[in-house]
Amino acid sequence: MLHCNQAGHRQVNEFSAIHSETPLDSAIFGARGARLSQLALLGLPVPEGIILSAAAVQRAVDADNMPSFPDGLKGWLLSLRASPQEPEWGGPTAILNIGICDAAMPKLIKKVGENGAYTLYRRFIHSFASNVMGADPEAFEDIQGDGAQRISHCKAIYHEETDTEFPQDPEEQLRLTLLHMAKAWNRPSARILRAAKGAPKDAGVALIIQRMALGIGQGVCGAGAVQMVDDTTGAPRLWGRYLPQSQGQDAVIGVRKALAITGMDSLESLCPNVVTELANIDTTARQLGEAFQFEFTVENGVVSILDASPAKRNARAAVRIVVDLAEAGIISHKDALLRVEPRSLIEHLHPQIAKDATRDVFGSGLPASPGAAVGRAVFTPQAAMAAQARGEACILVRNETSPEDVRGMHAAVAVLTARGGMTSHAAVIARGLGLPCVVGAADLRVDNIAKTLTATDGRVFGEGATICVDGTSGQIISGAPVMNAAVLDAAYETLMKWADDSRTIGVRANADTPDDARVARDFKVDGIGLCRTEHMFFDDDRVNVMREMILSEDTVSRRAALKLLLPMQRADFVELFEIMRGLPVTIRLLDPPL
Repeated sequence: MLHCNQAGHRQVNEFSAIHSETPLDSAIFGARGARLSQLALLGLPVPEGIILSAAAVQRAVDADNMPSFPDGLKGWLLSLRASPQEPEWGGPTAILNIGICDAAMPKLIKKVGENGAYTLYRRFIHSFASNVMGADPEAFEDIQGDGAQRISHCKAIYHEETDTEFPQDPEEQLRLTLLHMAKAWNRPSARILRAAKGAPKDAGVALIIQRMALGIGQGVCGAGAVQMVDDTTGAPRLWGRYLPQSQGQDAVIGVRKALAITGMDSLESLCPNVVTELANIDTTARQLGEAFQFEFTVENGVVSILDASPAKRNARAAVRIVVDLAEAGIISHKDALLRVEPRSLIEHLHPQIAKDATRDVFGSGLPASPGAAVGRAVFTPQAAMAAQARGEACILVRNETSPEDVRGMHAAVAVLTARGGMTSHAAVIARGLGLPCVVGAADLRVDNIAKTLTATDGRVFGEGATICVDGTSGQIISGAPVMNAAVLDAAYETLMKWADDSRTIGVRANADTPDDARVARDFKVDGIGLCRTEHMFFDDDRVNVMREMILSEDTVSRRAALKLLLPMQRADFVELFEIMRGLPVTIRLLDPPL
């Protein structure tokens, strides 16, 4: 096993073994390098190797040369991967199988078989030529022949593309590959892409040099990705992709049809012991306080872990995962709360478009009120109310809304306006009603007379056309994409209880009717912060009486109308107070929108 003496600041200035005695710092050795060292400390099957610090990589670029490495690297086939401080910053493409040369072939053939050895050699020449030397990758795609003949053809193309012979010295291969990756990180295009993702100008990259877990050879060999939680619900579920006789991310990028991890015709049916070991690896890795997706390789039935990143998850799954980790005692309740983005909780409260649904987007605007809904386009509040009476879901489409549109908004399942901002009438009322809403969709043209909605690509949607409004993303979609219903599951309720236990401020709701108050009470609010009494009179049996009161020409007529309104409002107030059970209720007196 590789050991690096960390005395004399060697860890900070040059490199460290992955199997170090202490966890490595991600600021020095990058997120991937630090994570691999943590997994290795847990005793998980991480291939041996070293990590060149970001500072050492930058010095190597400045000096146009790489430092010397431990003798323990000699004789291995190696992989080289980038390890930036933040994974989203990206990095140069990984290079695999470094060290294959003519002299290494007899030993390699003995280990993985002739076909496997020549496959690995061909892949390395192709990768080295196109990534390190800048050769045209398509030049290697139609190589003829088998075995040694095919390798000769590869070398000839390499010479033709680079005007040099393919290097036969493993140390020279490694030196050139390291310098390529270090310089690629500093290219202007790479800097611009990183900056767009929030990386500072001086962001560095560490480089991981690791013994190859081959994935191609004799017995059960291959590569894949696996995680133990469902990406939609967060519930325990072992799933992923596995590709026999492959390396790296072949299974993920789809070079051939991959197998599932479990079930019929799967990795489990090929080698159940591997699946059992992957599950055990996940259980051990949970000690790090996260549910992971693992990139793994199988070599003759032996599992190696090449990388681990937070498991894929949507907002709903994220809540279940942190709650399960906290209930297992791995993280604290406070940590669980801090790991969930407050905005992501919206996905629990409103229907959403399914993650994998096809979206035929024909416009976009401001996401004014979250959630998504599908319905038939209508262009007047009267049409919305008529659709509701028929039991049809409709979406109210307007240039902008005004108070006289409120009854139509009540009848619709979503609202779309061509004008307006996040504080516009449509946005404020839709949020109050819990309706998905997109406003300011300026790229769409609404014709209220013709009752049409025209997109910039020329498509015209008339009254009755099925559309979808996604108030979470701001997209307007043609047709009816697959939807996920709102789900307030046990994990959500548990997280909200922990939030209640931790919070130091109260939360009151806007609730204008008894129905609104019941919903608010179900969400355990601390009272009603504002009851807008004019909103009590939108129902058909009340609105005309309200209009008579407002438009009365004399006191006698107004008092007659008020006499009819009084018992309606009094009954609502009594019911509001009963529902809130002694909690504070703030009432705003009548504010007719004249």
